[in-house]
Formats: sequence, structure tokens, C-alpha cells
Amino acid sequence: MAWRIFLTLTACSFILACNSDNANAVKVNTTPELVQSEPVEAQTVDDSLSESESELLTQSAPEPECDLESVNLLDFVPWQREEGWWVGEYTFLGADGDPNVSASWPYRYDHYRGFIHLEVIGNSIKQRNVFLYPAKNSSECDSVEDVVGSGICGDNGNEKVFSADQSASDCDGNLSGPFEAFGMTLSTTTTLIGDDTVLYQVRLPDGSFTQNQLTTLPPNDTRVRTAQGFFMGSSTYASYYRERKVTKEEFLQLLEETRQEYNILEVDYCGYDSGGNPSNVSCDEHFGVALGD
Repeated sequence: MAWRIFLTLTACSFILACNSDNANAVKVNTTPELVQSEPVEAQTVDDSLSESESELLTQSAPEPECDLESVNLLDFVPWQREEGWWVGEYTFLGADGDPNVSASWPYRYDHYRGFIHLEVIGNSIKQRNVFLYPAKNSSECDSVEDVVGSGICGDNGNEKVFSADQSASDCDGNLSGPFEAFGMTLSTTTTLIGDDTVLYQVRLPDGSFTQNQLTTLPPNDTRVRTAQGFFMGSSTYASYYRERKVTKEEFLQLLEETRQEYNILEVDYCGYDSGGNPSNVSCDEHFGVALGD
């Protein structure tokens, strides 16, 4: 009977020491005789129960909700690499694998250039592009008026602007957002795959692909993008973009040099949207910054 009372007091002392933060528990735990006489089997059982209870609590605890407003995209390596000013060399191929030929945009797609500003603002990304196209080859001009705007076919190039905005769709750095094109609202998603790969997808309202774009980010301030275009399940185009990150000053210098090389009229600077229609915005308005500063 004395041993049962002793063991009971001992076990209770151990449990209080493990599971209570009050002063009484501390005092019990400081009694040398009780700690030394704790049976090994009793301690093992108590530890086992504690682990099981902890596991059960972990399994049953609900996943914390993601507060999208508190997401900072610059916490993710790919967005740290992507933010900034970019200059690129582009090739755009049609469904037959040859450089694209457009009936509405009579300029060359075999080699042209892009200038991109990608700005990260908290949980959102703002992308503003201007693409510069060299003049059509003179031998391919049906007439000197085979141009958009006031230029001359075979002499003057031209340029288009493009905009895209996305916001965090979860707390893992992934994005989503609408994109207006072809008179429709398309859905876009961007998925991070590690620190060096980004997958951008555009879907039609029925859920089918219209573009799959892969971006690879080597650790040298460059990026390579390849895009595949689809319509009703058939391949319609492919693109190959090679880009490098530059300072704003280099961006402006190279933009001006390319405009001179392609002989683009000043009246056409940032003058047309992605559909080839008048953009009705200045370059400063499009990029949201004073490019001349």
C-alpha cells in the first residue's frame, strides 16, 4: 500500500512538471528524491502519449488562410530577378515555322526588339512593353503605302505597346489576372517552378489554352522566354525571346538607338496597341514614368 501511494505521488509529480507552467509545478520538479525514483516505464509511457497528442493536434489544426494583401512578391527569388528594365532580341514564327507575316502589321518578325519595364508593387506586378519592328523588305512591299501610319514601306519601321498586370493568387509567389484581347477577357496565371523557372499561361473563356510561355532565369541578369500559341487545339505560333536586364539609362539609350536604326517616325513612338490600333497614349503615360528624366 505504501508503494502504491509513493508511485502515485511520483507520477503526478512528473506530469505536473511536464504539463504545467505554474510555480507549484516548478517546486515539485525540484524535489530530488521524487525525480530520481521515477520509473523508466512510466516516463516512456508519458512521453509516448505526449507525442501522440501533439501529432493529433498537428493533423487536426486547420491550414492558416493566405492573406493575399500581405504577400510581398519580392520575398520570392524569381520576382527579385524579374523586376527591372529589360531589352530583348525577338523572333516570332508562324504555324509553318517561318517568320510570321501579318496582313494588318506589315513589318518584320524575323528579328525585332522589345523594351520592357517590370515593376513589383507589394503583391502585384505591373508590366509595360514596347516592341520595335524593322521596316518590311522593299522587295516585299506591294506599295510604298503598305504601312501603318505615315511611314513608307521598305523605309520606316514601327512600334507597338503592350500591358499586363497580375496579382498574387496564393502565398507561394504565384499570380493570376485578366487580359483583354480579341474582344474577350482571357485569364492568365503565372506559376513559379523553383528559383529559375516561371510558367505563364493564357486561357480562353472556355478554358482552352491560347498560350503557354516558359521563362528561364540564368543567374546572370538574363532571361530566355519561349511561347507556344494555340487556337482550338492547333498550334498557331511560337516565339523565341532573348533578354538582358539593364539600367533605366541603358534602356533609354538602346531604345533611342533602335528607333534610329529602324527609322521609326517620332509620331509613331508608342503609337499602336497590341492589335495595331492607335494607342492614344504617350510613352511616358504607357510606362507610368517620365522616360526622359
